[in-house]
Amino acid sequence: MTMHLLVNSFRQSPSRKPVNAAVRMRSLWAVHFAAIIGVAMVVMLDLRFESILNSGLSVQRIVKDAGWWRAGVWFGLAALAVGSLGMLCVRMFLRKQGAASGAIIHLLGITAAVALWCSLALNHSALAWQGKRMRISMRVDQLEDIAAPLRDQWPQRDSELPGIGPFMAYPFGKPSTLILLQSPPVSSPLFASDSLCVSAVERSGAGAIKLQLGGSPLEDWAEWHPRGSRPRSFTGGLSDRHSLHSSAPLGHGWFLVRYNVDRTATRVDGIAKPSPDRSSRSAVAI
Repeated sequence: MTMHLLVNSFRQSPSRKPVNAAVRMRSLWAVHFAAIIGVAMVVMLDLRFESILNSGLSVQRIVKDAGWWRAGVWFGLAALAVGSLGMLCVRMFLRKQGAASGAIIHLLGITAAVALWCSLALNHSALAWQGKRMRISMRVDQLEDIAAPLRDQWPQRDSELPGIGPFMAYPFGKPSTLILLQSPPVSSPLFASDSLCVSAVERSGAGAIKLQLGGSPLEDWAEWHPRGSRPRSFTGGLSDRHSLHSSAPLGHGWFLVRYNVDRTATRVDGIAKPSPDRSSRSAVAI
């Protein structure tokens, strides 16, 4: 009886090894694709990711700008992605020669994973842009509260308004730019940890109200346009030239707009002056 049990266990033991190997392989694939999805979500939902990525990949700079918990999430996802992909590659090369069909499937899977990473690397700006568009579209009501009194009566001098706070109006005499001294926050219950704010306001000749989203080196604006008006390049009240890069509709006449800004010297009142960086006037923790 004992001999019979030993023989049966001996016969069954070889079959357990490939089953366990298959389970481990599926687990590695699940971990790796979870890492891909996690990185894509960070790129899309973390409003600081793109600006920090564009400023450089120094670990010290990332920790300083993003904070410890954000940096920990980013580095954790990176380690998970690199580690799982490395283990998958090692297991592929250690496969037995007889498992040709399995090796081909494994190779195709790794190729697909690499293709996904390349696509994410090449299109991270577009993904981050759509993520920001989604977030700003959820805050249109708050942007409307800021823009509505300015549409009804545009200020003609330095003053203070409810919901906006104190501001300076430029140029003197016929202002088209308001520099806000206390940037009003634009928060969302779903993303309460974010703290977007408005740092400056422009008014175009067509009546469009343009709210600059402060705290980022990227020139992103939330703009309300009357019917028949669309975002386009403009020169601000401080003679800073903004060239249209891209725009996305948010609904109800609102657009998310990104500009390229000419930081070279401009002439104001006949005197050459450097183009101001208004976004540096009010920092924002995102």
